[in-house]
Amino acid sequence: MPLQNLHNKLFRFFEKIVSKSWILTKLYVSFFEEMTIKEFSAVPLGEGAKVLVIGCGPIPNTVITIAKSFPWNVGGIDRDPRAVEKARRIVERYKLENVKIMEADGKDFDVKGYDLIVVALGVEPKNDVIKRISKEVKEGCYIVCRTSEPLSKLYGKEGLGFDGLNLCSRYRRADFLESILLVKGGRVK
Repeated sequence: MPLQNLHNKLFRFFEKIVSKSWILTKLYVSFFEEMTIKEFSAVPLGEGAKVLVIGCGPIPNTVITIAKSFPWNVGGIDRDPRAVEKARRIVERYKLENVKIMEADGKDFDVKGYDLIVVALGVEPKNDVIKRISKEVKEGCYIVCRTSEPLSKLYGKEGLGFDGLNLCSRYRRADFLESILLVKGGRVK
């Protein structure tokens, strides 16, 4: 999937440039806001649920939108220290008390205790991260996996495996991504 990898690198570069401007950052977050709210409205979590976004990037738009729109506690991780620093500053400007941004890698971050885990499109190696978290999360934990499946003719198939997870729904986002909602365990809540 060399084109997907190139896309991911270009997108990370683009977000780092945009994150230098508060006005561009706010426009960027607001552009994705409505589709992100729709995407997570299908997740049946109560107040105080713990959410983790793996691959939050320098503009943690998913983290921000979830924290503003749902009564959940949100953590965002990224393995790039500069992205984490920028994300922390942006979260501070939004004055979000229910958010924590951390420098960590999805390949080995402790995912136990979370009610929802979001695996961002640019997470690499995505399949390895999904396999690991699907083994380590508790029963009933939801996982949202963003994929470029609608663009597979261009990027190639991602070949993701969801062993031990049950499909709840698929959501085609307006930005040509697909969001796959999965749950660990035999029952869909």
